[in-house]
Amino acid sequence: MIKNDAIHSLVKKYNENKMSHIFLIETNDKKQALKDLLEFIKVLNCENEYEENCVQCNLCHLITQNTLPSLKIIYPDGQNIRKEQMEELKTTFSSQPYFSKYNVYVINDAEKFNASSANTMLKFIEEPEKNIVGFLITNNKENVINTIKSRCEMVKAYYSENQMEMDPRIYDLALQYLKHIEIEKEKSILYNQDLLNEKLEKEDFLVFFKYLLSIFLNLLDQKDLPEDLIQLKDRESSEILRKIQLITEIIEKLNYNVNMNVLLDDFVLRMEAL
Repeated sequence: MIKNDAIHSLVKKYNENKMSHIFLIETNDKKQALKDLLEFIKVLNCENEYEENCVQCNLCHLITQNTLPSLKIIYPDGQNIRKEQMEELKTTFSSQPYFSKYNVYVINDAEKFNASSANTMLKFIEEPEKNIVGFLITNNKENVINTIKSRCEMVKAYYSENQMEMDPRIYDLALQYLKHIEIEKEKSILYNQDLLNEKLEKEDFLVFFKYLLSIFLNLLDQKDLPEDLIQLKDRESSEILRKIQLITEIIEKLNYNVNMNVLLDDFVLRMEAL
C-alpha cells in the first residue's frame, strides 16, 4: 500500500495518461519514499488491473526483491553518482523491456550528481523514449543540479512521524549510543567510529538522529524510558532542552552534503559540554 498521498496521486496521472517521463521526489524519508515508489512501479507495470497481494504473476515479487531486469535502483558510488553508472543505465535501457511494460530507474540521493554524470544523464532524459520512466529521490531539491531539476516533474512526498516505519536496528543503536555518551561517558569520539561508521550507511543517520530526538522529547515529557536510560530522568529540563536544540540543529545539517565524521565528532563534544 502506498502511504504517501503525493506518490499515490501518480496512480491517477497514470490512469489518465498524464505521466511524465521523469520525476524528482523530495522527501524527509528516502527509505519509505522508495518503498512507496516500488508499490507505484507495480501499478505502472501491471498487465491487468492492479490489486495488492495479487498472485496471478511473479512481477510484483520481482519488483519487491529488486530482481526485475527492467528495474534499476541506483545509489551513489562513494561520494557521487558516477558517469559510468549513467552510461551503464543508458546501455541497459537501450532495448525494449521484456518482462514488463516499462523500463524504470530510481536514482537515490539525486543531489550527488557531479558535472560529468549530470551531463550524461541530461543526454539520456532530453530525448525520452515512451517506455522509460525515471524517479530521482532527494531530501533537498535545492541541492540537485539545476539542469536536471528543471527537466523533472516535482513531487513533494513528506511523511509524518507515525507514517515512518520503525527500524529496530537503528533504534537499538540510538539507545546504545545514548547510554555510552550520556551515562558511561567513555571515549565518545572513538565510539563514533566503532559503532556508527561501521554499522550505519549515510542515509541512515537522519533516522538515527530522529530517534535520538524522540528519546529526549519523551524525557522532557516525563514519559517512560528504556531501562538502560533510566538515569537520564535525573537531568534538569533546561539541559534536556539544550540537547533537543542541538539534535534539531544536526538534523537540519543532514539535509546538506556534510562530512559525517566531522559532524559526529562535533555533536559528541557539544553534547558533553551541555
